[in-house]
Amino acid sequence: MTSLRSTRAMTPPAVAPRTNSRVLESLDPEMLRTRVRELESALQFESLARQRAQYRLQDLLRRLYGPKSEKIDPAQLVLLTGQVDADQALRDVPPPVRSVPVFEEKAAKNRKGGGRRPAPEHLPIERVEIDLPDDQKVGLVRIREEVTEELDYRPSQFIRRHLVRPVYVKPGSNLAPMLAPLPARVIPQAGVAPGMLAHLLVSKYVDHLPLHRQEKIAARAGLDLPRQKLCRWVEASAQLLLTIHDQLADRIRESGYVQADETPVKVLDPDRGGRAAQAYLWTYHSPTTSAIVFDFNTSRGRDSPNRFFPADWNGALQSDGYELYAALAKERPRITRFGCMAHCRRKVADAVKAGEPAAVPLLLDIGRLYAIEKEADERSLTDEQRAALRHARARPILRDLQRRFAELQRTELPRSLLGQAARYAVNQWPELARYAKARYGHIRIDNNPVERGIRPTKLGLKNWLFIGHPDAGWRSAVIYSVVGSCKLLHVNPEAYLAWALPKLAAATTKTAGGLLPHDYAALQLN
Repeated sequence: MTSLRSTRAMTPPAVAPRTNSRVLESLDPEMLRTRVRELESALQFESLARQRAQYRLQDLLRRLYGPKSEKIDPAQLVLLTGQVDADQALRDVPPPVRSVPVFEEKAAKNRKGGGRRPAPEHLPIERVEIDLPDDQKVGLVRIREEVTEELDYRPSQFIRRHLVRPVYVKPGSNLAPMLAPLPARVIPQAGVAPGMLAHLLVSKYVDHLPLHRQEKIAARAGLDLPRQKLCRWVEASAQLLLTIHDQLADRIRESGYVQADETPVKVLDPDRGGRAAQAYLWTYHSPTTSAIVFDFNTSRGRDSPNRFFPADWNGALQSDGYELYAALAKERPRITRFGCMAHCRRKVADAVKAGEPAAVPLLLDIGRLYAIEKEADERSLTDEQRAALRHARARPILRDLQRRFAELQRTELPRSLLGQAARYAVNQWPELARYAKARYGHIRIDNNPVERGIRPTKLGLKNWLFIGHPDAGWRSAVIYSVVGSCKLLHVNPEAYLAWALPKLAAATTKTAGGLLPHDYAALQLN
């Protein structure tokens, strides 16, 4: 019995000694219970170690996909590659030391901490004087003022504007009375001014306030604005802005570089008994001209791309892996198609999140490609300089990625996340890597700009949920195109609409030019 205890004492807690049934029968029950407790303790220790490793893995993934994902220390990725034990790795690997760029050091030195920032100078000032009672001011002389500033807010204010036109008549004459003509009305006989219409459109399509909420906001101010009337105002405004939408589409096609994508929207279809049907907002964006247009269509088929791209259009089309774009480029040889590296990266990232270690080096190398683009942006390189930088540094990375994706497609299970990522990369590789060729310095590495342009429509759908009728979808497409282009140009959409709507109302087919958001932005710079 003593020798057995000594043997057990020399055995590590996490390793169970080999015993057979006869030995177990001869052991003391108390000793067996002790042994069970030791095994339970070892099991609990292993479970805690696994939980710690899992927590650290999740923390590493959060930092990997955070706003500074490219600054992570590669030594920390030992946790994912399985080269060393997780706990031992965390004890041995020193904390990452991030070098601070020179401009960050200067910003840190100039930073003075918190505190209130001064209010903008353009805000109106309301003066409120707080004085002593008259009986306390007897015998005092006013020498200065103590001014305390505070920021206040007044709810949106509706006003009534009277357009007064004096009427003249010539005494002793039979001529009709004379008065100045009214300026062109945005919506004739509606009694609504351009500023009100601009506020209505921006509230719905930028601030995502449905018409029924705007109706309630107006009611709090004592104003009766039924949503049916607001809906008619939106339609009339969109009808005027349709010419702006068409001019933006022409501008995008003329740029020769179009990023395309599509997003689903819900629409109430009367043929489905009030149930919502699936429709799509097709999106076309030109990074080189800061313009974006939306096209509403009830189908995800060829209708919208065929209508947007003329048969003889010659240019670069960038998209995700949707097969329709590949078929379009195949049928029209003058179109050069480019892929989206962000879509490839997302599939690799899904494999990393699922705990597939072989995906980690791929994700790091894709991060290196994005680091090259970030460096080019920070250095404000021209298209030719960006192309030279890509040729020198991105092409070797792309060749190595292509080889490894092809190998993973052969070795990984087709239904695994890494297998799916490898299959996507191999099938799309000519389009994914084409951006790094010498003559394509103006092409982006991914399709993210057009996806950012789509995001406001998704936020809007969370509030107004669906488009009320298939025949009304064009209105959302037109207005989203106008306010989206304003955002790309850093133009206040409400100010632009208030400027453009009355001019569009007075314009003819020949005089409707020069009213794009780009023209308004140029006026603001002068």
